Amino acid sequence: MSGSVLVEPQRIVLASGPEAAVRFAGLRAREGALTHGQLNILKWIEDAPEAFDTTLGSPMVFPDGTRLADVVESFATLIARYEGLRTVFTLGDQPRQRVLGSGVLPIATYQVEPGTPEPVDRHAVAAELEHLWRPGLACRPEQLPIWVVLAVRDGQVLAGHVRLSHLVVDLQAVTLLGRDFFELLGDPAARVAGPPRHQPVDQAIQESEPRLRRRVDRALRYRRELLRRMPACLYPAPRGTAVAESVAVELRSPAAALALRRQAARTGRSRPSAVLAAVCALLAQRTGSADVVFPTLASNRFERHLHGHIGTLVQTVLTRVEVGTADFDELVRRAWLSVVAASERGIYDVDRRVEIDREVGSERGVHFSFEPLFNSPVVDRADDRPPPTAEQVRAALAATTVSRQSMRRTLTLLRFDLFEYDDVLHLRLWTGDTGRLSADVAESLLRAVERLLVLAADGDLDHTRLAQVLAVPPPPSGPDWSYVDSSWVELPEMQRMLTEVFGAGRARIFPERDGRQLVAYVAASESVATPEQAHAACLAALPGRHTAVAPRHYVLFGAAPHDPTDPAGWHPPLAEGSGRGA
Repeated sequence: MSGSVLVEPQRIVLASGPEAAVRFAGLRAREGALTHGQLNILKWIEDAPEAFDTTLGSPMVFPDGTRLADVVESFATLIARYEGLRTVFTLGDQPRQRVLGSGVLPIATYQVEPGTPEPVDRHAVAAELEHLWRPGLACRPEQLPIWVVLAVRDGQVLAGHVRLSHLVVDLQAVTLLGRDFFELLGDPAARVAGPPRHQPVDQAIQESEPRLRRRVDRALRYRRELLRRMPACLYPAPRGTAVAESVAVELRSPAAALALRRQAARTGRSRPSAVLAAVCALLAQRTGSADVVFPTLASNRFERHLHGHIGTLVQTVLTRVEVGTADFDELVRRAWLSVVAASERGIYDVDRRVEIDREVGSERGVHFSFEPLFNSPVVDRADDRPPPTAEQVRAALAATTVSRQSMRRTLTLLRFDLFEYDDVLHLRLWTGDTGRLSADVAESLLRAVERLLVLAADGDLDHTRLAQVLAVPPPPSGPDWSYVDSSWVELPEMQRMLTEVFGAGRARIFPERDGRQLVAYVAASESVATPEQAHAACLAALPGRHTAVAPRHYVLFGAAPHDPTDPAGWHPPLAEGSGRGA
């Protein structure tokens, strides 16, 4: 029997130390309106002010010999270069951002005490520092948008944690800041503000110009068009009997990373596009659809002046990838083009977007989840290393690992996050409903993606071979399922919803009546006397019911019959209609 060794995490002993200060003065001070990206985040913060995700954090592990003075000077340079890091916000009906010309950023320091074992695990120290963060501790709109804590030992800075308001950075900005910071740390001569840069106030001014306003209008028209095609659920599965939990399954595959390098050298396509193409092929098989429409995040950095922008530009966009019967190489090309098309429509007015989402959701009777189905915060870059051999790819398969962890509750059924692909493909699938998509199924989907990428490294795969490699279960079938308006609908789940909304025995869903699909017969009440009231009640009950939609037609009666399953027993009708209004 093989043995295993449980490695205990290192015990880190920290003691509060003196506060350091990053002082800045004599810099440009100004104010302006908020950008569309900032307004998008602001709406999120207003809805959940204490949410952990209203800030973005990053651990910091420092090389030997790092002095506190060097860390302070490097932060001072970043604050001078990037106005967002010294911006405070005034909220209200007309929110404004104000760039400070002078101020002080306090840095909390902690001493790593002698009780900590040697050698000190700096990554463990960084993780311990992250635990000091609490929502509301800093980064409020009226405060500087950055919080820093450092661990020091014998005059050297070992590790740290930085947290920034989402109003001033998105994940790509955090990555770019991290690169800048460590370059400054290693090169004192580079610690200068440098040439003028495109700043958030500049972006807000640009967005008020006619060219950008027309672009916003086009983006919202595109969104409305795709909302009318996006399915209610991209992985239709019946509700299980197990208690639904929120779980993330993470795949770490050196072989898939090598395969991506090999395929990129063969096709010239980006590696994230190949991962997205594999996910789209998988979902198209499960839904039986020729194309896949889904939410993702647009970095909005395609224009040259925004490539290195430090700000919050990211917004949720809808992406359509036409899968059809494409070979895999062609599908990778289509995925890349689809991401470009979506990103060109990624800047919009959040209030107008919310209204469009509400209108189309009501028209179609669908609750849309806009958590990104596929998220890749990694900044794509060229890999100059020679491509690996096929033998190296196959040999690396033995190093693949899969892990699972419990997550916070979410109404999202599935979300893929691509964290890394240079040396290890780190791909996570997060499901908020293990009753429908179990952790075992999630793992099988991740392994299917790995399998496809490894095989595609050596040559193209046609559509038939794609299906064989993925081996995803076909779309659902049988009397419990109907395909309506681009969505697979689970009739028992719809019936459970009607029972919950209108009461046991007081409503019944019929797959088809008089040429109409998904017709609900409902016993009227004081609160539900019209189709519009019935429809509003069903819409309110949809969140979390992944395979249910609102009925497409409602017929209201004075009372329910003894046997609600018999349509002939319902009579006489009092009112009927779609409930959608004119």
